[in-house]
Amino acid sequence: MATVNIVPMADILNSPAWTLSAGTNVYSLLATDDSGNPDSDGSKISCTATGKVCVVGLTNEESYREAASIESVQLYVKACVRTRGQTYEINGGLLDGTGSTLYIEVAGTSSSANWNLHEFTERTTSDGSAAWTAGDIDDLRIHVESRALSGGTLLVTYAYVKVTYTPAVSVTYNAPFFGCNF
Repeated sequence: MATVNIVPMADILNSPAWTLSAGTNVYSLLATDDSGNPDSDGSKISCTATGKVCVVGLTNEESYREAASIESVQLYVKACVRTRGQTYEINGGLLDGTGSTLYIEVAGTSSSANWNLHEFTERTTSDGSAAWTAGDIDDLRIHVESRALSGGTLLVTYAYVKVTYTPAVSVTYNAPFFGCNF
């Protein structure tokens, strides 16, 4: 099996708005993994209240398009709250191309002042019964929402979807046949 990480490439929604550390695009702040100190990270979104929602579209990655099968899709979101003793929860989810919810899940309560990479449930189907297709993945959107915050500022720096797939078998036709190479 092979895997590929697919990162955000387009803003779909930022309302009620998260605060952006730079620029005007949420997706560009969530597309790069910055594992440095959260205080000096220039690529993040932040909020001090619950109910903040952003939705970003994903890049169209070529590697899984010709796959024999797509085994699973899994959402990852890297976040933290920098204030000592404070906790947070975030909702992470996957939406289809029309904005309909496929999955929304709560990341467990966290209180670390360092970046936490939240791994959401690995999903083997797009709708509970049908296997994922390349078209399903092309249309995916990531939903990130501040669900609970006891105080301080919630920071999010990275979000991506990991796709696990079985590559198609390639056939080579240059084997000798009766001493001739075709």
